Amino acid sequence: MKKILFALILSVGFFATSARAEDGLRVGVMDVMKINSDAAVMKSLNKQKDSALADIQKVVNAKRKDFEKREDELKTKQSLMDKEAFLKELQSFQKDVMDYDKQTEQKVAGIEKAYIEALKTIQKDYLDRIVRKIGAEKKYSLVLNSQTTIVLDKNLDITDSVIDALNEEVKEIKLNVK
Repeated sequence: MKKILFALILSVGFFATSARAEDGLRVGVMDVMKINSDAAVMKSLNKQKDSALADIQKVVNAKRKDFEKREDELKTKQSLMDKEAFLKELQSFQKDVMDYDKQTEQKVAGIEKAYIEALKTIQKDYLDRIVRKIGAEKKYSLVLNSQTTIVLDKNLDITDSVIDALNEEVKEIKLNVK
């Protein structure tokens, strides 16, 4: 009984899909990875993110040198201090390191959050509208990500048109790190 019901549901789904295809279901595809790497706004955004992360890394490297120096000084003092005073200073040092690591993590998270917000802005303010416009011009009912589909007809790909339109509309969005 279950097999018959499954076959019936499958055949109804097949005929419904076939009917829609005959009614003019047209599907386009776009390569989101190519848009991410080739669109001017995405290049700018990725460059800003990389630069912000590199700046943090420079500061972290300098601070690590300071921490190493403090640690060496603490090791030198260890034999000159009583055990309790040394442990107090060691705990203070470890707390400073942990606090700094936490601050650094928060800064990196702030950059990631700003990056995601910028991506949402690009999607909402530009990409959705551009894809809808190009899809409508080509009379597509649906546009899929080419990474999740098997594309048999390369003429369905609107990636270059999307990149061109995006480049015409926006070159840069500021990474607004808070």
